[in-house]
Amino acid sequence: MKRYCLALDLKDDSQLIAEYEHWHKAENSWPEVRKSILDADILDMQIYRTGNRLFMIMETSDNFESKKKKKWMR
Repeated sequence: MKRYCLALDLKDDSQLIAEYEHWHKAENSWPEVRKSILDADILDMQIYRTGNRLFMIMETSDNFESKKKKKWMR
């Protein structure tokens, strides 16, 4: 198993951040996005936000390849 920790700064705009949070709630996510995450060998993903900073922790199988996942995201 591998673990990745990533940080990202969102644009400091409360309306855009609220929209981001809406679409990233489990009940609002698209099934295709969830499938692409699971198909990429991502076993668990947690995203935390403080202010406009996001912090994501991903646990993946040993077969996970970030280049392959990036290719699917295009």
